[in-house]
Amino acid sequence: MKKTISTCLLCCALSTPTSFAGEYSGWGNLHFDYQAWGHGVSDSEFDQALIGIEGGFNFEWGELFGFYDFEGLDRDSGEQTATYNLQAHTYIGNSGASIFSKVYSSHGTEIKETNSFLGFGYTDISGDGWWFTPWVAGNYTTVYNEFADITNVNGFNGATLGWSAGYVFEAFGKPFLLSNWTEIEMFRNNEYAHNNYGSTGVNGGLNLGMDITKNINATVMYRYYYNKLGADGYGDIMIYRLAYKF
Repeated sequence: MKKTISTCLLCCALSTPTSFAGEYSGWGNLHFDYQAWGHGVSDSEFDQALIGIEGGFNFEWGELFGFYDFEGLDRDSGEQTATYNLQAHTYIGNSGASIFSKVYSSHGTEIKETNSFLGFGYTDISGDGWWFTPWVAGNYTTVYNEFADITNVNGFNGATLGWSAGYVFEAFGKPFLLSNWTEIEMFRNNEYAHNNYGSTGVNGGLNLGMDITKNINATVMYRYYYNKLGADGYGDIMIYRLAYKF
């Protein structure tokens, strides 16, 4: 096993991951999020609620992480969005390097986008309660967007540099997790760059989670983006999560 805390995008179990016959360990949660787009520094009035499931596993051969969110619980029927993310680091021997693969897809009535990544990562940067896992990958994108000038975009879409990082600590007698994930999109194709206001974009989040009880976790997330999610320039969201861990 490379490490005892799974790398993740939004939040992880703060307690020791569940082990199965010594072969792998894992964590998971069911969560309710409220996304307040107007609570950050950007000017937006859009809010939404979602429910989802999230989890990760560490194996001898690699690491898996994924989530599925059903977004727009507070919107009329037919206006909801489904978003999922599946990613893996497959270890290259004991070198610390990995083959990184990921599929991120968000499907709604008016916007459908899938990004598929393949590249390399490094999984051996960690210490006592902290980790940093970088990766770089090529990106193949398929988009249908009724709001964009170019409705359909399909093809190779440059490279993405990304990472996930976390630090577990205790305060006020409670365990906390401070985590970050960031993706920097570079060399976007002309059509995607036109629709998203530039050849480079940023997508990420800074999150602080606390275990209220053994199974209940609360997390506050600051979600930031640049030339992404329909924004020309910088934008942000505050996300408030309550999760049941298993």
